[in-house]
Amino acid sequence: MATLESKLIGAALVRLVFCSVAAAASPRVADKQYTLELVASAPEIVTPVGMTFDSKGRLLVIESHTHERQADYKGPPRDRVRMLADSNGDGQLDRWSTFAEGFRHAMNLLGREDGAVYLVERGRLLLLRDTDDDGKADSQDELLRLETEDDYPHDALGGIDQAADGSLIIGLGENHGEPFRLIGADGKVIAATGGLDGFFRCSADGKNVEHIARGVWNPFSLCILDDGRIFAVDNDPDASPPCRLLHVIDGGDYGYLYQYGRAGTHPLQAWNGELPGTLPMVCGTGEAPTAVVAHAGSLWVTSWGEHRIERYRLVPRGASYGAEREVVVQGDADFRPTGMAVAPDGSLYFGDWVLRDYPVHGNGRIWRLVLPTDALTAPFPARSKRDVSASQDAQDFGKAAIQSDDAFERAQGVRRLPPARQIAFRSSMPPRLRLAFVEAERLRGAKPPDAFLRRALRDDSTDVRLYAVRWVADERITALRNDVAKLLDGPQPSSRYYLAVLAAVDWLDHEPSMRGTEIADELLVKELSNEQRSPDAHALALRLLSPNDKFLSMKRLRGYLRAEHSPLRLEAVRTLAQQGDPQRFELLASVAGDETQAPELRVEAVVGLAAAAETYRELLERLAGSDRPEIKNESQRVLRLAGLRPATDEAKPPTEDLTAWNALLIESGDAVAGRRLFFSPIGPRCGVCHQHEGRGGRVGPDLTNIGRSNNREQIIASILQPSREVAPHYQPWLLVTSDGKTYTGLRQPQGGDNGIETYVDSAGNSFSLPSDTIDERSASDTSIMPDGLQAGLSIADLRDLVKFLTSTHYGPSQ
Repeated sequence: MATLESKLIGAALVRLVFCSVAAAASPRVADKQYTLELVASAPEIVTPVGMTFDSKGRLLVIESHTHERQADYKGPPRDRVRMLADSNGDGQLDRWSTFAEGFRHAMNLLGREDGAVYLVERGRLLLLRDTDDDGKADSQDELLRLETEDDYPHDALGGIDQAADGSLIIGLGENHGEPFRLIGADGKVIAATGGLDGFFRCSADGKNVEHIARGVWNPFSLCILDDGRIFAVDNDPDASPPCRLLHVIDGGDYGYLYQYGRAGTHPLQAWNGELPGTLPMVCGTGEAPTAVVAHAGSLWVTSWGEHRIERYRLVPRGASYGAEREVVVQGDADFRPTGMAVAPDGSLYFGDWVLRDYPVHGNGRIWRLVLPTDALTAPFPARSKRDVSASQDAQDFGKAAIQSDDAFERAQGVRRLPPARQIAFRSSMPPRLRLAFVEAERLRGAKPPDAFLRRALRDDSTDVRLYAVRWVADERITALRNDVAKLLDGPQPSSRYYLAVLAAVDWLDHEPSMRGTEIADELLVKELSNEQRSPDAHALALRLLSPNDKFLSMKRLRGYLRAEHSPLRLEAVRTLAQQGDPQRFELLASVAGDETQAPELRVEAVVGLAAAAETYRELLERLAGSDRPEIKNESQRVLRLAGLRPATDEAKPPTEDLTAWNALLIESGDAVAGRRLFFSPIGPRCGVCHQHEGRGGRVGPDLTNIGRSNNREQIIASILQPSREVAPHYQPWLLVTSDGKTYTGLRQPQGGDNGIETYVDSAGNSFSLPSDTIDERSASDTSIMPDGLQAGLSIADLRDLVKFLTSTHYGPSQ
């Protein structure tokens, strides 16, 4: 959650807030098997955050009074822990009192079996005890202390849970990248700069603190299953959705590093395991998750930003997990769930901040969710046999695991390997083995000799080189700047590799500073402006640069079209075809109709003209009679899809008959023609929402590697039945506004909450709605990708599209 641009100022605004809350609708359960009860509200409890049940079954709740506190706020001067207890032994929690007070930026609570309670502030871990059993804490010990200049309320120490062996796991957020010292009760210090966030382990009394995993933004909450598996929720950076549910393992790197910027879009940041050595999420969650608890065989998550309680059923996926999401409770804009705790009777209690405003405001609620009795004993899926995080035989396992395709299995194997300098590190080793030993060297924590990293930067393996690039940049080893820059010479193996190397050189060349959301475009413009770069490098930069970037004027694109280098000319035509400038059509028409131009350029220009097919119908009709098959076929397809020629009359199986469709599409299509259909402005318009090889939209998942991760049958099913399987973070919303209108859209990321919500509809168009005008909202089971795409396409079109998507090696110049 990012800082709001505006804050509540003045008692008059506070009074208006109370009026709006009074009128707010109650949240709703999505299934009648659940029961939702309001337990308490202001003034009994205000701005609740973390909560826990103690060993006597009493509910303890942090009541925040210091979070972005305004000068005229009338509440207590410090945060306090409120207690809700049973006053007469009838089993009902009915009496409020204050258990402890005097805290600042308190975040979370965790009860112990002996009656003691852990309390997490942004800068301290405390242990509270009630030694005389009078319902008030009278003993307080500091177990961990975070020394840092940063003082933002909720970007430092946060989530906490205790393992069966008594050890504690605690989360640390990005701390705005400021240097810090984390000091344990025994005086042990972990010091870091540049935003070394992640997860730490210490003993129950705060000793022997160690850093176990890294690469997160703000892990507000975490939970540990009885068998030691750790899960956490992590808020997303400003422009890199979704928030995520993580499976946390020792040595895990989850990809984010604050020094590269808040947006999360920097090429040296990963969010879902995109870079070598980083781990993917379990799945995306709702916006601003503030709690995760393990209960009744599922993980339960509060989503502050999407006003709901989510239930995640883990689905084994190799050595880790995916998850299926169920929205259990859905509220409106004045339902802001925060902390959550499991009661002794198996019900779930959770806090409600009520308002979107970050400053404390005097409102709050506590809710109780009652689960059906038969659901309470549901088990978690057993630990995967490939999840050997508890395995004791290290090196033998490690050498086998690092050959795995599974990122978690590999990561566990890497942690068990000896450092690379202790073995004969040879280029004859398999690439994965070389990568694993370089990763193991980094896990040691000590800076290796420059010669070691130079060797890794020259490795034959793209992954080894890319891992070394990130290591050099992360540690800002400027002595290796020229070694990194040499990687820009010659062909580039992938767009991600290319952008990461560009970003590393940029980072090593300049004083560290926050970079904006469009960092990739900034770097690409610099590359296109660099006359020392090869035409191949310029072609790649042009392919990856946003088509509507102001750098790409008509004059500049005309210049690229006159270049001697054919790949550069091809990327120029493709960029024109994706632009929004209406002047592009005249230039595209001149290319399409010019018989001296290469056929591959002319046919791409035809695709671009599809957006104005009626205007250029005469030209397209002439090209439909061309003696060049690709130009003829593409022109005919454009005319047909634009409704200027009759649709093909063909018999097609019912949508649900996947067996018949698989048989029908068994005949191979044309991958190059399929690419053109993918990016065509008419027809399925896949490129509006999806990227492939650096081009396209970012609404849906990047489909560059779909041919590697899905088989042909799965790809066909996803085209015909897009709602058959929707990842949680791509689940759209059904919205009903106060004027009775209904909208369906996928929510888009934004920093903070300014009261305006932005969505994208099934046509790829964005729309915005004020939060207070949305009367009803619910998660849709229907994908944002429209149904019935096959109805408007010929069988030949579908064969081309399937061939394109199933191709695992589709070069950028094809």
